[in-house]
Amino acid sequence: MDFFEGGKIMKTFGLWIGAACLVILSALPGFSQNNLSKGPDGTNVIMVLDASGSMWGQIDGVPKIQIARDVIGNLLKGWDTSINLGLIAYGHRSKGDCGDIETLVPVGPVEAGAFMEKVNNLNPKGKTPLSAAVKQAAEALKYTEEKATVILISDGLETCDADPCALATKLEADGIDFTTHVVGFDITQEESDKLACLAENTGGRFLRASNADELTSALAETVETVATEPAPKATGPQGIKLRAVLCEKCDPITDNLFWWLLNPERDINGNREEISVSGAASPLFKVDAGDYYVRGRYGDAYVETNVTVKPGELSDITVNFNAGHLKINAVPTQGGDVLNDSLFYWIYGAKKDLEGNRKEISVSGAATPLFRLPAGNYHIVARHGDAFAEADVGVTAGALTEQTMDMNVGYFRVNAVAAQGGDPIENNIFYWVYGAKKDLEGNRKEISVSGAATPLFRLPAGDYHIVSRHGDAYAEADFSITAGELIEKTMIQNSAYLKASAVQNKGGPPLTSDIFWWVYEQKTDLEGNRKEISVSGSSEPLFILPAGDYMLTVRHGGEITNTNVSLTPGESKTLNILVSQP
Repeated sequence: MDFFEGGKIMKTFGLWIGAACLVILSALPGFSQNNLSKGPDGTNVIMVLDASGSMWGQIDGVPKIQIARDVIGNLLKGWDTSINLGLIAYGHRSKGDCGDIETLVPVGPVEAGAFMEKVNNLNPKGKTPLSAAVKQAAEALKYTEEKATVILISDGLETCDADPCALATKLEADGIDFTTHVVGFDITQEESDKLACLAENTGGRFLRASNADELTSALAETVETVATEPAPKATGPQGIKLRAVLCEKCDPITDNLFWWLLNPERDINGNREEISVSGAASPLFKVDAGDYYVRGRYGDAYVETNVTVKPGELSDITVNFNAGHLKINAVPTQGGDVLNDSLFYWIYGAKKDLEGNRKEISVSGAATPLFRLPAGNYHIVARHGDAFAEADVGVTAGALTEQTMDMNVGYFRVNAVAAQGGDPIENNIFYWVYGAKKDLEGNRKEISVSGAATPLFRLPAGDYHIVSRHGDAYAEADFSITAGELIEKTMIQNSAYLKASAVQNKGGPPLTSDIFWWVYEQKTDLEGNRKEISVSGSSEPLFILPAGDYMLTVRHGGEITNTNVSLTPGESKTLNILVSQP
């Protein structure tokens, strides 16, 4: 930003800051441009001065902090003794510290020498916690009990994860007559747009200059206005200003809000026409005078209210969601570490209907979700893999309720090998987990399934039965799960591999069409029949079979060829079957 021309740097900057501060102070009762002695006794003001590292930046070769020192020194000459002044600075003691805020001069009669000694000793180096500094100044001025005015001089935006706009809204709402005036020092238009709300939301003035001519014109107009008539608190444009709280005495909500502005009249289908929407925490709807219907949402909490806008007035509405927060996590067993994956939560209303069902309120797949819920009683269902847990919980308006779900869960990791000592099987494997107990018909309840090569099952503590299948080879085992523990098991499939092809000439190429295969057990039953194990219509099938003795049958056209084969665990065998010409 270009404030200066050649050798006029101090004169131009002095005009800007000096006039800016004069305009700010002129808004105080009894203060005029020509006479600093008309203020009422006990007027209390705190100046919040930016002493962050960026204040070493230069304008035409002069550090901004030095310019500020000179301007403030001139401002204090002839200071009205009826106006008490304090000083708070930030960012001057340590780097990267958002708590680096210090009251250098308590509010009281001005002693220019002592005041300037504090200002001159500032050594900019840190961050810009301007929101916290303004809040500290407001509290020092007892803003909830009496009139309070803060002057903020800053050359940058908030850098400490705070929202100046939300702070200004809260200070304005809680204060008796609280005002923040802001002087933007060497900031861009984009920065001005983000910083101006700190003044605007409290009815204060925001001053910034793009060049000397614009500065002179703006200050002259402002001085003329405030000199002839005290500036009233700004009420905003005609329309509806909304803010939300969780409870009657709670601070305003600053995130996760959504608002609908609707026509209050319903159509023939019972619906209201949508006029506008906003995802801002505290939106301003500029609308014509008339009646409106407002609906707000905070998580799973809703509010609805009628609002009337009068001509030329701002309807400033605070709505109470009567809601609280519910934070949930889960542990495998009491005292265990918090789980961080494979979790899902359902929130239901506490009451059941005539069929014993509860109304679903919300769901989340986060490991540690935060639910925003209307105050009341709820039923939680948590799932971790195949383990479930339930709990009843109450949510209080404005409060955080935390619930830890004991999943009583253990872990079962399984893999499979074709033969003892073999490599883990990587494909063509499937697992079923059943409860250990059988019903009256000898069946077990299926708990979980997986087609992964090495699955990890999350199971409630208890006894189980696992069945693994690799091709046509099966294995079974019983196992038990203890909450919070991992059990690992290797299934021995006792399987072998048989790859088959059919040729018409020894050493000839495999036949590729009109081929079908059967695998039977070699032994026959009492009626001379063999048990069928597997079939394939592939020209060169790969059979995965339990180790044993088999008869391999191939049909080519109308010709049938049988071959006996024996397989041992882990063995891979290839057969080229010589078949006749059909």
